Amino acid sequence: MNIRLFSSVISVLLSVSSFSCLAEELNYGVVELSAQATQAVARDEMVLVLKIQQQGANRQQISHTVTTRLNQVLAVASRHDDFNTTQLTRTVEPRFDYLKDKRVDNGWQDSALIQVKSTNLSALNKFAADIQNLAAIVAINYQVADTTLQNYEAKLTQQAIARFRQRAVQIAHELGGHGYKVVSMSLGSSQDAQNYGAYAAPMLLSRVADSAPVQDTAAGETRLTLNINGKIQVTGLP
Repeated sequence: MNIRLFSSVISVLLSVSSFSCLAEELNYGVVELSAQATQAVARDEMVLVLKIQQQGANRQQISHTVTTRLNQVLAVASRHDDFNTTQLTRTVEPRFDYLKDKRVDNGWQDSALIQVKSTNLSALNKFAADIQNLAAIVAINYQVADTTLQNYEAKLTQQAIARFRQRAVQIAHELGGHGYKVVSMSLGSSQDAQNYGAYAAPMLLSRVADSAPVQDTAAGETRLTLNINGKIQVTGLP
């Protein structure tokens, strides 16, 4: 055999052997494990969904009414710096019936949905009472504010990582090793499902009443969980 060819073959065989040993070393003593930290967190943000709706034969007239009320609601909400107000939708649709399988148009319907969020629960409850003559309450929901969620996630991450390390040390010791290396790690958080306090139909308050009672707050709490899943490689195994 040609000496140069023989050297090349030996080099390839050594490379394959080294790669096999390296692959075996990387997969040797690999253990999957998980850890988590959890805590009950008070829902500190209220989400209010309002609906303004008008029906009638004259499209321009009903749209003018909805626009006027919408602007009034937004104006009241803008007085509160701690309100986050979003107009969700605005739709104008024809109303019709079917008589003897024939469509008969009988007017228009104009609707607008508004969402208002705030951690100032008492102010938002009063706002809902104050605009009773302009909009109907569609849903009320309580959730954890983003800033609060981030703060708790940071604390729970530290706790979960500490527990991951404790378990890794314990596993390495039980297997007869003297340490470990982290091969991979993924983090994720979750919380209890948020249930909207939705009404079966929009709650239309009296158009003639001067004021409405302010709703008491019943925000409740949710359970926030931080999960860590990962792989470690136990070192120093016999």
